[in-house]
Amino acid sequence: MRALTRPRFLLAAALAGVAAGLVGIAMALLLELFEALFYGVAHGGLLERLAAAPPWRRVLAPTMGGLVAGGVWWWLRATGGVADVETAVADRSGREATRMGLVRPFLDAVTQVLTVGSGNSVGREGAPRLAAGAVAAGLAARLGIGRPESAILIASAAGAGLAAMYNAPLGGAAYAVELVMVAGMRQRGALVAVPVCVIATLVSWLHSHGQPAFEVASQGLSSGTVLGLVLLVPVAAALGVGARRLWSWMLARRVRAVRWLPVAIGVAGLITGLVSLWVPAVVGNGRDAMEVALGAHVPEDSSGAPSAVLVMLLGIVTLKPVLTGLTLGAGATGGRLAPSLAVGSSAGAALAIALQAGGVETSISVLAMAGAGAVLATTQKAPVFGIVFTWELARAGAWTLTALIAVVLTVMLLTSPTWRQSAVSRLRSSGER
Repeated sequence: MRALTRPRFLLAAALAGVAAGLVGIAMALLLELFEALFYGVAHGGLLERLAAAPPWRRVLAPTMGGLVAGGVWWWLRATGGVADVETAVADRSGREATRMGLVRPFLDAVTQVLTVGSGNSVGREGAPRLAAGAVAAGLAARLGIGRPESAILIASAAGAGLAAMYNAPLGGAAYAVELVMVAGMRQRGALVAVPVCVIATLVSWLHSHGQPAFEVASQGLSSGTVLGLVLLVPVAAALGVGARRLWSWMLARRVRAVRWLPVAIGVAGLITGLVSLWVPAVVGNGRDAMEVALGAHVPEDSSGAPSAVLVMLLGIVTLKPVLTGLTLGAGATGGRLAPSLAVGSSAGAALAIALQAGGVETSISVLAMAGAGAVLATTQKAPVFGIVFTWELARAGAWTLTALIAVVLTVMLLTSPTWRQSAVSRLRSSGER
């Protein structure tokens, strides 16, 4: 513990936090730039650009993005690859951390953002994690930080990159501790991850101005909403397990011959572009799909027939996991966090709309938030991260947080035998004390 309070380590942690915040800003600006270039529309979100672009451009944008990204990854992987954050943290020898460098991780990160900005269905969170982690590895080497402490610093910086991009400091810290750090470093690591992520988030306010990623009004829990949350549990559990297994299956069978990467990722982009002509919200990482779900409502002239918004939400639930799996299987590098959020929030919103059509007053935003957190926690096998990160995206009030906790923990008990056994053991040990 003493090593974590030495001046050199404290300096490295502060610098890593600032760097992660700047990386988050840079990646956000790059994403906007790529969206404008590929869709030819200067202003608005991705779905607004998509609506303003002609159909041929909506199809060609993810195709061309896939071809370009595939060409860059062809070169990167054919010339030695890129050392990732998880490998650097887990490597006890420290060689992987020293191998990271800066140029290759940053080039890989920019390529990931290009892939998302052109409309391909994959998460963008890997980009700031990788770039921020590489900066932290360089700082640790330059300042002579020891191996155990440098691993903690790299993991914390990776979480800080995520925190900066989504304005979610506690979520970024939870990601660093629960998903990047390995056994034996988490207790000490949490003391580093939280301040590093807070620093990165404060720096990112230069761009985000401290606004949450989504605007959601605080709502209470009515009896209809409670019923919806109960019905949501098996739905979110099935979707989370299904998406996790599909993506794992596709990753295990991904394109290995690097010369085929441009064609494979380009074809995946072509399919995504064609699907977007009917279900626009499937493009990109999933942030826009979640925004659609949180803002969904039943039209005032709605009859008993399914509304257009319900059909779109069901389209996201069905097609987003498939297109994300196709993109990953084609060889693209990218995350699965935002796609998980898109699937879960769309499922929750669709269920709420169906209940409202049946005369049950249910909060769409509460069910959307709960569904997002439950599917995210299930695909990542990380309940704390799923709860904290999802809530921070909108900071939607205590009742929404309560619903989120209840649904996520129930879904985890249903879907994760290991987590269930661990929870039972902790309860027994606390009872014995």
